[in-house]
Parts: sequence; structure tokens; C-alpha cells
Amino acid sequence: MIYLDHHAAAPRPEAVRRAMDDAASVAWANPSSTHAAGRAARRLLEAAREDVARAVGAAPADLVLTSGGTAACNLGIRGIAAGCEKVLTTDLEHPSAAESVRSLGADGRERISIAVPGGQPPSGKELARHLQPRTLVAVQWVNHETGTVFPVHEYAEVCRERQALLFVDASQALGKLPMDLSTLGADAVALGAQKIGGPAGAGACWVRRGLDLCPVLMGGSQERGRWPGTPDTLSMVGFGAACRLMEKRLGDQPRVAALRDRLEAALLGLGGVLNGGGGPRTGTVSNISFAGWAGPLLVAALDLEGICVSTGAACSSGLQEPSAIIRSMYPHEQWRAGSAVRISLGIETSAQDIETALLAFRRVLGRNLA
Repeated sequence: MIYLDHHAAAPRPEAVRRAMDDAASVAWANPSSTHAAGRAARRLLEAAREDVARAVGAAPADLVLTSGGTAACNLGIRGIAAGCEKVLTTDLEHPSAAESVRSLGADGRERISIAVPGGQPPSGKELARHLQPRTLVAVQWVNHETGTVFPVHEYAEVCRERQALLFVDASQALGKLPMDLSTLGADAVALGAQKIGGPAGAGACWVRRGLDLCPVLMGGSQERGRWPGTPDTLSMVGFGAACRLMEKRLGDQPRVAALRDRLEAALLGLGGVLNGGGGPRTGTVSNISFAGWAGPLLVAALDLEGICVSTGAACSSGLQEPSAIIRSMYPHEQWRAGSAVRISLGIETSAQDIETALLAFRRVLGRNLA
């Protein structure tokens, strides 16, 4: 099996599995309990918080540990929106952010979603035209389907100038781009563990110190009341262990990008059309449409060949609907969305994996053309 769906979830490294195995005999206890077992679990939890904070350039106290990236998006967007009268986002956002923004619009706030033809995000100057005081901007750092990198540092600058708040979904940026949240200039940032080989049930929301954060769940006083509920300490241990490998993961990105470029050039030579190219991208993903194919059928045919790819975000691809992201990029070329395939690489991907995948693509596409 050749796994090329790293934007959905990255394989768990041996070091992460080992750290979780070592912690399992302690992590079961409730870290809020004051007895010895609870204190031992608390030490694991706080060590993991420090590991995550160190990897993203944050103070541990500014991280709210959550039950995944979706939870972090919900908390980051809805939690800082209390004083905002307007919410601004783009048509390219992940469902966890897009639906959170939509819920704010349902509460009566003005909601604006900027169209992004061709997949190129707005510049800071373009964003500024929509801003006014008490606006919340909710954008991703890296697009989950195309790898497009948003100019979030520009956004932070114009948001400060216009007295607006900025939320950044950094789930796909984690492990692909260097990150220093202390200097980014955002107000809240969402992170998820599974994109860097950690467990799916672990995430974090960084919140600018001094900013009020309203809880979106009701319950206990965990995470200082900002994310109530007993945390999954073992999953957080895995998140922390994955973050300890961050330097190696970032250092391997040029090699991954070279493999992606080889794969992409070959697939375009087979008649594919690139979606979302033309601007800064991470080197981890190609989103390509093949005219005459239905994306889900192509994914299924490749699966039978032992190649794991997807049609888009795992949160929505199970619906077998054309990608809403690609559809919004190319409103006048709707065939692109229906035939799009996302091929995403990681540090585990080898040159042999790419050659084997290309042979499978040639076989499958050749059957369709015969």
C-alpha cells in the first residue's frame, strides 16, 4: 500500500507510539485529581503542553488543549467573537472553520465570505478594504486541498491597523512551515495533532494573552474553564511527542517538495489539470482534475491498485459530493470539482512510492482512455 493522503492524517512515527506506550500506565488517571495518580497524569499533560508550545513559539500558558483541530477552530473563532459585529472569511476554509463562522452569522452578525477565483487568497491590501473595528477575520494559513499558503503575516498587520481580530487555522501549516506564534500577530490560532503524526483526538488553541476567550462548552474548570471536560492525557502525550520531532519534519520538506514536483509534472503530462497553482504552496500536495473521470471513481480505482489518495477534505469527502473548495475556485469550470483528486505527501513518502503511484495512475487512466 502506498499512502498519499497525508493532508488527512499523517502516519504515527515510532517515537510517538513509544511515548504513548510508555505513558499508558499513568495517563489513564484524571489529571484534575489531587492524589498521586492524578498528579502523575498532570505532569504528563503539562509536559505535553510545553512540547507543543516549544514547537510553535508559544508560552505554554497561552495554549488551550482541546480534543482536536476542529475543536480548536470552534473555540478560536466562536470564543473571541463576543464583541465582534462582523465576521470575514474566504470561500476556501475548512468545514470546521467555515461552519463556525456560519454559526456566528446565524447569531445576527454580518458575515462576508470573499470569493477566491483560481484559488489565490486575497492580499493584505484586498482584505483591508473589508475591515472595520470589531471585525473578526477567520482564515487558514495553508489550504487543506491545494497547499496554497495564505499571507497571514500581512493579514495580521492590517487587522492591527483596523482594530480587527484575526483567527488563523494553522492545522495544515503545522509541520510544513516554520511557526512562531509569539510574533505572528494573530489573536487565536488552531492546531491539530494528526497532521504531524499525533493522535486525532488532540489539538490546541493558542490565544493572545490578555484577550477574553468565552468557552463554547459548559462544564468544569479544566483549561481554566476555557475548554471544560477531562482531557485525554494519553493523546496529548502523543501530540507532544510528535511536536518534539518538528525540526526533523520541517527539515525534510525540501525533499518532499521535490517528490511532489516529480509526481505533479508526470500527472499533468497524463492529461491532468492543476487546481490552485500559481502562488506560494507547500510542497506536500497536488490537487489535479482529470477530465472524463469522476473523482470518487478514480480514487476507488487507485485504491484497488494499492494507492491511497482522496477527493478532498476527509471531513467532507465521505459525502461523495464534488469539492466545494475547488467548485468555488473555478465557478465556470465545474467539471474540475467533480473530477478532482488530492494527492498529499509526507516525510514517510519515498521516491519509490512516487514511481509506484505513477505506474498505477498510468494503468488506471489508460483503461479510461481505451
